[in-house]
Amino acid sequence: MSDFSYDNLGICYWNGSMGPLNIGVVGAGPGFKVLLDIIYGEAFREFLPEMKLIALSQVEDEGDFKGAVSVPIYSSFEAMFAHHPEINLVVEMTGSLQTLMQIRRSLDATVSLMDHREVVFFCGLHDMALVKGNYMNHLVHQRTLIQSIIDEIREDIFLLDKRGVLVDLNRTVWQRAGVSRKEFIGKPCWHAARLRDGSVFCNRLDPACPFFKTLQSGAKEETLVTRVNGDGLLQYYRLYSYPIFDIRGNMSHVMVMHRDITARTHREKFQQKRDKFAVIGEMSTYLAHEIRNPLLAVGGFANSLMKSSDLKERDREKVQIIVEETKRLDRMLSNMLRFARPSRTAQGAVDICAICRDVAELMAIGYGKRGYYIKVNVSTVLPMVMGEADALKQCVVNLVKNAIEAMPEGGEIKLDLALSKSGDVTVKVIDTGVGMNEHEQDKAFNPFFSTKEDGSGLGLAMIKKIVEEYGGTVVLTSKVGEGTTVVLRLPPALDVEGNKNTDDSVQ
Repeated sequence: MSDFSYDNLGICYWNGSMGPLNIGVVGAGPGFKVLLDIIYGEAFREFLPEMKLIALSQVEDEGDFKGAVSVPIYSSFEAMFAHHPEINLVVEMTGSLQTLMQIRRSLDATVSLMDHREVVFFCGLHDMALVKGNYMNHLVHQRTLIQSIIDEIREDIFLLDKRGVLVDLNRTVWQRAGVSRKEFIGKPCWHAARLRDGSVFCNRLDPACPFFKTLQSGAKEETLVTRVNGDGLLQYYRLYSYPIFDIRGNMSHVMVMHRDITARTHREKFQQKRDKFAVIGEMSTYLAHEIRNPLLAVGGFANSLMKSSDLKERDREKVQIIVEETKRLDRMLSNMLRFARPSRTAQGAVDICAICRDVAELMAIGYGKRGYYIKVNVSTVLPMVMGEADALKQCVVNLVKNAIEAMPEGGEIKLDLALSKSGDVTVKVIDTGVGMNEHEQDKAFNPFFSTKEDGSGLGLAMIKKIVEEYGGTVVLTSKVGEGTTVVLRLPPALDVEGNKNTDDSVQ
């Protein structure tokens, strides 16, 4: 068997088939200390077979080496050979051609000889190994630094091969999943992808993922996707993919990054809505002046015609349609004006528990016989909230109506009231209706968006506007087929005595 092998790149490497080299050194000329470093240094083990220094001979000043080596030193190479027949490699370092010839004539055919001129290759090997060691140390340092930087990035980072299999991922991903990095390596990427709450991001390679576009284009790609987390909250993610090329310029891997832009998207949408409200305000003023007066005239004339005894029955039906449509247009115009104008901002202490109980009793009268049960749960003694009673009551009424419309077969609607850790009073209106998909959740608070054929689309938008004017917030969560929950977070009224509420329920 050969002592050396060649791989498919033509690189020669030692395969370890040769036995250990038992070395005897004659002389101690230039390069001797390098030879010792090669024999005893671990850095050279991957390049050379096992080597063992057996003995030295013809060393002029033995004192220089007795502390460095623990082998016997002889006055002549003949004596060294006589005492150590196991030597199978002799290194001549005297620099004398005469001595070299004498050694050559005295050696057995099984013993190899390296003279002082060939030792220079040992010196070259020594320097290359040192350089390699320095480069390896530098490479390890750089890899550790890069890995540390990537692990500190808050975004989710996945390094994939061209099949979508995980080659590496950053700490953010595997810590959120509660699984070690090694357990994910070699698996499809969707095994590791998670939302911020730990919910599964996807259960296959999503065709919308820019990973596929990068495979085709060989360039950076990105896209926006939405997801619903385990609590039914809508999340926005920006996905990026970057091609990774090998030394030959071929794309070998793709890096995919998930960035949660939910908070930023909400801020942008809030600003967009503010701008839209400003436009609506201007438009509603125009409508009030340019449309309402002619509309009232049309309605007035239509009502007069309805009272005429000369009107035929077929014509009366047509006039009735005109009357009804003018009323509907007037209601739409009133809704737009009411939405565009500033809400009543007179704030005071409001008993939100009493309001919810009143709404439950009121709605139970009209809907109780139709299979709807409205239940109010108050978890603890709650403070009053800041706001205006009639406006907040209308908000709760609209939410209960929405819940009823989402449950055509009837069912239970809960109004859960509690005190949050931050001190706000929360009102949750919970239904078990048809729920909302991602698109409907995204547009839910947009003015004039409605899933109802005859809806104005101002219900949720108006609720959000009123609550935010009182310093509160509105959050919607929903799952298709499971139902919807709308949470009103209302700031408490301070320094108000007698805010006493007890657990109660109305069916």
